[in-house]
Amino acid sequence: MQRGFTVTELVLVCAVLGLILALAVPRAAGWIDRLAVLRATEDFRGFYQLARMGAVYRSSRVRITIRPDSLVAIAEGQRDSVLVQIPGPSRYGVSLEVSRSVVRLYPSRLGLGGANTRVVLSRGPAATSLTISRLGRLRQWE
Repeated sequence: MQRGFTVTELVLVCAVLGLILALAVPRAAGWIDRLAVLRATEDFRGFYQLARMGAVYRSSRVRITIRPDSLVAIAEGQRDSVLVQIPGPSRYGVSLEVSRSVVRLYPSRLGLGGANTRVVLSRGPAATSLTISRLGRLRQWE
């Protein structure tokens, strides 16, 4: 009695696995895109909240610069100092589209130059839109 598989059985198993992979890979790519956008969105939200709280805590204006490669919050005063700096959404392969790249926050939590600033984070078919209101609030749109 011989043990093992025939060539026909091996070819059939390879064909079934190929079919399963052909159906699963596009879905997995979509999930990966959505996860990358979600990570970039959460990073931006956390960065924005830190900058906003920094303005209140320091009682000074904070200038936010939004770029694909970095997000920078600078406390303005006699000498400007970096309050928060993190890598931008491009580290996740997420593209950034922003209507205004510089927004200022005041200690009163109001935003100057930020009225209806729109930040769109996208990768593949996945996208999230964030809006900064003139009151300095951050709102997320799906």
